[in-house]
Amino acid sequence: MKNCRNICIFLFTGILMTAVWGQGTLTGIVTDSLSGETLPGANVILQGTSLGSASDIDGEFRIDGIPAGSYTAETSYIGYKPVRIPVVINDNQVTYMAAQIKPDIIEGETIYITAQALGQAAAINQQIRSNTIINVVSEEKIQELPDANAAEAVGRLPGVSITRAGGEANKVLIRGMQSKFSPITINGVRIADTDETGREVDLSTLSQNSLAGIELYKAVTPDRDGDALSGTINLVTKKAPEARDIKTKIEGGYNHLMESFDQYDLSFRYGERFFDNILGVQVTGNLEKKIRSNESIDVTDRFEQAENIYFIDNFTPQFTDEVRTRNGFSALFDVYTPDEGTVRINTVYGGTKRDYLTHQRDYPLSGDAVEYDYRQREQDIKTLTSSIIGENHLYGFDLNWGLSFAESKSEFPFDYEMIFNENNGMQGTVTFTDYEEIPAKLIPLARNNFAQANQAWGYFRTQDNYERERTAFLDIARDYSFSINISGEIKAGTKYKVKDRTNVTGEEFSPYYLDGTWKANELAPDGTIRPKNFSGTPFEAWYNAGGGFIPIDQFFAGAGTRDIYDTYILTPFVEKERLKLWQQLNRYGIDPTGNIKEIWKNPLYRVNDYDIAEHVSAFYLMNTLQIGQQVTFIAGIRSEHEYNDYDAYYMKARVGGFPLPENVLFDTASFAAQTVFLPNFHFAYSPTEYLKVRLAAYKALARPDFNMRIDRYVAGRGAVLGSPFVVEAGNIGLKTAEAWNYEFNTSVFNQNVGLISVSAFYKHIDNMYHMLNRFGTTGDSVLIRFGIGWESQMGGTSYDLTLPYSSDKPTKVWGLEFEHQINFHFLPGYLKGLVLSYNFAVVRSETYVFVAQLDSVFYDPPGPIGPTWRYFNTLAEVKTKLEGQPEFFGNISLGYDIGGFSGRISVFHQAEYNNALRATRQSYTINKAFTRVDLALKQRITKNISLYFNVNNLTNVEEGNYNYDGDNNIRRFNRSEKYGTTLGFGIFAEI
Repeated sequence: MKNCRNICIFLFTGILMTAVWGQGTLTGIVTDSLSGETLPGANVILQGTSLGSASDIDGEFRIDGIPAGSYTAETSYIGYKPVRIPVVINDNQVTYMAAQIKPDIIEGETIYITAQALGQAAAINQQIRSNTIINVVSEEKIQELPDANAAEAVGRLPGVSITRAGGEANKVLIRGMQSKFSPITINGVRIADTDETGREVDLSTLSQNSLAGIELYKAVTPDRDGDALSGTINLVTKKAPEARDIKTKIEGGYNHLMESFDQYDLSFRYGERFFDNILGVQVTGNLEKKIRSNESIDVTDRFEQAENIYFIDNFTPQFTDEVRTRNGFSALFDVYTPDEGTVRINTVYGGTKRDYLTHQRDYPLSGDAVEYDYRQREQDIKTLTSSIIGENHLYGFDLNWGLSFAESKSEFPFDYEMIFNENNGMQGTVTFTDYEEIPAKLIPLARNNFAQANQAWGYFRTQDNYERERTAFLDIARDYSFSINISGEIKAGTKYKVKDRTNVTGEEFSPYYLDGTWKANELAPDGTIRPKNFSGTPFEAWYNAGGGFIPIDQFFAGAGTRDIYDTYILTPFVEKERLKLWQQLNRYGIDPTGNIKEIWKNPLYRVNDYDIAEHVSAFYLMNTLQIGQQVTFIAGIRSEHEYNDYDAYYMKARVGGFPLPENVLFDTASFAAQTVFLPNFHFAYSPTEYLKVRLAAYKALARPDFNMRIDRYVAGRGAVLGSPFVVEAGNIGLKTAEAWNYEFNTSVFNQNVGLISVSAFYKHIDNMYHMLNRFGTTGDSVLIRFGIGWESQMGGTSYDLTLPYSSDKPTKVWGLEFEHQINFHFLPGYLKGLVLSYNFAVVRSETYVFVAQLDSVFYDPPGPIGPTWRYFNTLAEVKTKLEGQPEFFGNISLGYDIGGFSGRISVFHQAEYNNALRATRQSYTINKAFTRVDLALKQRITKNISLYFNVNNLTNVEEGNYNYDGDNNIRRFNRSEKYGTTLGFGIFAEI
């Protein structure tokens, strides 16, 4: 605390020094003299002083705290000739300067700055001029690659890997750490989390076409939220332009897997300023429909300890027929205020809807019945971010203030699954240990007697996840000067935010395999019992024949068959409308007495239900000291205090048997409070204009997932007979993880070499939280070990335990990043059109998790049938790498620009990673390495109209995972899936 006090004294001394000299301000805008385009990241300095600034995303700059006098303002930008303009600064006055700069000239030839090259230069300038470690994707870079959404666009940056769902990226991981460690903002305003249990944002809800850029901060400063353990991502939009700007994009598409043209992508942007440029209005919108169908095969196995071998239990071919629609809208109003400031009112909406029917065939090897599994799901994810933000300048102070509201809603309006069993089952019992034998030997054993394949189970599931966050913040900054070569800025601020979050789930099931479960009557809204009405439905003849067991062929509608991977016949297909209709006709089924329902509730399904209120208040103080144009030093501290209320559920006694009892969940309430101090230091040195070295040491935090720090205890056996007993508990004593981050970065630019950037980092994380997943145990010993206050309700019965815990050993993450961007304009002839960018990251980590250590005891003398062994698990702590962390990933993009033509071929590669850690046998699910190739071609027809053609997943790569047995170092195939190649073609127009 003594050091913190000394820092504060030094910072406040800076404030007092501002009264020593009179001060003026220089503002302006930097533009391309030929095209009139604004240039973000331009460097504007007053020669011979330490004073300077970089232009923002709108090309505007501001330099405060300038002693009165005459200066020469120099504006420089990569690929352009520097321009020097004399300016006169008066006390307490604002001087405006418009800097128009021209493209550079090499060997007598003017470089033609294409849109792609201009975007590349803008990103490079922003990275070099920044005082902290940042990577930038410009709007032009976003548009030149055929990414499906904002997540894939972010994935092009160095140090970023992705997770995928439904054939496209949905979450981004900075430096191999899960996406929950990286907050995502729009113009600095947080996007509400969309994940059911974690602090993650599904970025597939946002179209990349609405963005003017992406900023990835690898090292955060005290004026940014502290829960950015691995960095923060800011999605950027520009202010409205002075001249009317209208852009439209119309795209059609073809999906090879489904052999369908039923795809489209429409986007629109309008911007203009009114009332002498005081008011700006900008509106964007997008509407997309994409086919995201996929084929997959899946293998499950079991380990037989006595024989020390894995036996294959099931082989499952699967086809998912999915249509995904995405729509978005944003409206921005920005007003220039009399104090040379701005006020922005911004609203951004994004939504994704998934409509998918999964056809699955489950072939067991034990001689049991073959299962036909069909699940029709509709999922809606919506995000809304609205804010009013002001940047004002009063009495020599810079004020940045704002109010924001963000919400997300993730729900499944319809989720119904039907399982049919082929009554006569397999033709014999088979045993396989060779994975290569499965398809050829197993599939012919099924009889495919669909008229005798009756419905066995029906499940209707619901989920409604909602988050609302309200935020207010105020930043106050003032520039100061000790001399013309030593200046700086002192800045303080506060923020208060309240997050309300609820998660409500449910499952209703019908065990139709039991005779008499289906009911011919239903409970009417008025409480009376009446016969069901099947008149005019496809099931009318079946109903009139007496109902009862319904065979699978009642759900056929001529949908045909499909060969999965061109090898495995998946038949039959059912019609999703009939699945929906069946659920609607039978959801209120009941017997004539009114005592026995057709639909039963599963209380165990609601283990993750909660209601949470999080309150976070923050305060920070920081000082930026500039010595000449070469040295920048930032020092500060941030404090964050959280107070959280949690409402969850517990069971007074375990449940089991059939049917499961209802109304067994009871409310619990708990709270958690914690204050964290986050010191922060940055140092930047620029020996030349285009070389910068940066060092940073700062502390950040990561709050546990929403389902972890709640007071809950749920115990019982699921609805399926023979399922194991399970216990899931919360941990109200779970701590917030805290990490010291150490960063090094150097970047250099040369007209011929391009931009080269190298970064190294190290993170030391205390109190990292993990989940103990399905650990087999008995009694209370494991609960006590992790400080859980609930007593076991299982008695002497064994059960699988799941609970969160904080590791008492440090987690360490370290790695290296490399980036290179180059434009080969210096090469002769047609080679000058080549453009190359590539990056890669190498990441390593170590953390400590608890797993099941398998022990055995030999019983001697032998029993009646000879010697016996007993096997049991004990809790063991092992060192491993973090979940979700590939150790190598990178991008390559090779392009060519000539005249109005532009082409890009890009490659994204990601190494394998642990998808989840299990407590049993150190068995991990590992996602396989993934490499995707995309192609983008664009031809300008007129000045304002271009045609383009894109190919996604050019090589039709397969995705998948396998299971890894850490005890025996065995990898077993688990799942493979493919989505096929997609073509896109369209027109882009700008007015």
